Amino acid sequence: MKSSVLKRMYNIKERLYIEAQYLCIYGFGIGQSIKYKVDQQRKRVTVYASANETKKKVAQTTQRTGKKVPVIDIKGEDVRSFFARHQQVELEISKGKIIFTVLEEAGQKSISNVVDLEEARREKENVGHRSYAVRVNEFARVVNYDQLTIFDLFRAEQNEQLQGGSSKVPPALKEKAIKMISLFSGSGTLDLGFKNEGYDIIFANDRFEKKALRDSHIKTYQHNIGDHIIMRDVMSLTKEDIPKADICVAGIPCIDFSLLNTKKNFRDSESDHHPIVEKAMDIIQWSKAKAFLIENVEKFITVKNGVILKRFRERFSNFGIVAKIIDATSLGSAQKRRRAFILGIENDVPEIELPHLAECRTVRDAFKDVENAPQQDLFFKPTPKTLERMQYVPEGGCIKDVPEHLRSAKKKFNDFCMRLGWDLQTKTLAHVQDHVIFHPSLDRYLTVRETARLFSLPDDFTFIGSLTAIFEMLKNAVDYRVSRFLAQTIKRQLIPLL
Repeated sequence: MKSSVLKRMYNIKERLYIEAQYLCIYGFGIGQSIKYKVDQQRKRVTVYASANETKKKVAQTTQRTGKKVPVIDIKGEDVRSFFARHQQVELEISKGKIIFTVLEEAGQKSISNVVDLEEARREKENVGHRSYAVRVNEFARVVNYDQLTIFDLFRAEQNEQLQGGSSKVPPALKEKAIKMISLFSGSGTLDLGFKNEGYDIIFANDRFEKKALRDSHIKTYQHNIGDHIIMRDVMSLTKEDIPKADICVAGIPCIDFSLLNTKKNFRDSESDHHPIVEKAMDIIQWSKAKAFLIENVEKFITVKNGVILKRFRERFSNFGIVAKIIDATSLGSAQKRRRAFILGIENDVPEIELPHLAECRTVRDAFKDVENAPQQDLFFKPTPKTLERMQYVPEGGCIKDVPEHLRSAKKKFNDFCMRLGWDLQTKTLAHVQDHVIFHPSLDRYLTVRETARLFSLPDDFTFIGSLTAIFEMLKNAVDYRVSRFLAQTIKRQLIPLL
């Protein structure tokens, strides 16, 4: 689809129904949360892609060809009555929005507030006085801040000031680097977004892992982020070890909070104080940081009726604190990876506002031109039994498609032996070999680079270590689009306070 706006007549079905592969291109991929509004006065029904979880979602249907495509099917009485009363309706779809507008007479032009940019250009050339404008920070939200830096926003505010407006950013702070410390830093995928947004990371740590990982994550961090990381258990750090910083970022180990952990889970413990969480809070206070960001699995903020969040609010009573679940697909990733984030800012009310619109990327988009990318030649070789299983699994399928006699007695979960779908977004990725996650059309495991692409990581991010260690790092990675978005979001709020 080259056009940013698609228009066509809608075949009346006395309900709202669209079944088409192009829905994904416009932000309505399978599983996307949606909401709708019926405007009787303007004779219009609008469907929105929602960044928040809703009951209504884009479903999927299988066409006669066997291809699975997105489908929007809304049967509410308000929608049925709307289409029952009107005969001519135009459908107009743009990124994240679908508008059904009544045409009172054949050939009448519909009223729309979605601007076709090419049409706007032609009108301006012909008439000479019509123009369209959008505030730079609103446009930045639409493009997920990928194309505009925080300094672009500063320049925009400076221009507003010259034109009689007021700037919220003191000039002396515009070039100030934010000093950051990082805890449980892993291979650095969370820190990468902050580094690339100009943060000055002055301290990072992670421990030596006795099993497969060993020190591979430390070496990977040093290679891609910097030499400021030390290899020590966070529990051994003292106040004297911690430098002063503006923000502390911590990817606290998630195993104690995972639903999959049935042996030693924090939800079953008697104490409401988790030792590692309490230590992280100590370090934040030692650093005198004015902000902190905590990353973990979803259960981290809901376990024991939200006791972890309660502890942060008790320990940091002078901080505004907000918790947010972010699905990486809402920022344009091809992987449905939901993670919890807690953001605290001293004497302020923080916000994590996801963009209203996001690029809808599929596995096909993520793997574009991957053949010659670095570390594309690194992947596990399947055993004969695994290879036999793979041959039974169709695109988008899993272990349920494998004959009973070839299935594993222990691994019965749906994301085991999972073949990706070219035109789908992948489920949350675990260890590629342990869970047998493999290519959409080839009978082989995903490569290192293909997996990294599903975390939106740039191709120049190089992993160091054995294959087992690399995929251990990847299963614990933070999506790069998410880390970059958070770095930008926090920077915009924190710099005026420093």
